[in-house]
Amino acid sequence: MATIHILGRDFAIAPYKLGELRRAAPFIDNIQRKTDGNGSLSDLMDSAVDLLNVLSIGLAKIDPTLTADYLEANVSMDEFVGLQTAFLDLSEESGLKRKGEATAPTETAPAGASSTDLPSSSTS
Repeated sequence: MATIHILGRDFAIAPYKLGELRRAAPFIDNIQRKTDGNGSLSDLMDSAVDLLNVLSIGLAKIDPTLTADYLEANVSMDEFVGLQTAFLDLSEESGLKRKGEATAPTETAPAGASSTDLPSSSTS
């Protein structure tokens, strides 16, 4: 379980199932596109809102009032680093990325080839 400390409370969010990942996917894609190193404040704020959308999917199962809109209106930038950590933990626990491992290959490996023989994915 990913633990998130937000709004003075601690929550344990269970790894996302496929339906939750499907709902979170557009926001995760946006985060990946906007964290390419340009570093504009506008992109950072957009990524923060996308991150809140992803986390609200799990938080709403625990407390239905914790919608993305509610979080955006009440979360401060002081909590942002913790939210990023919770997002990374939740992503890993949901099977999207594992610490120390390469991103899953995008092509099928030929017989006898290892996954390290395949080109890396651009969605890391």
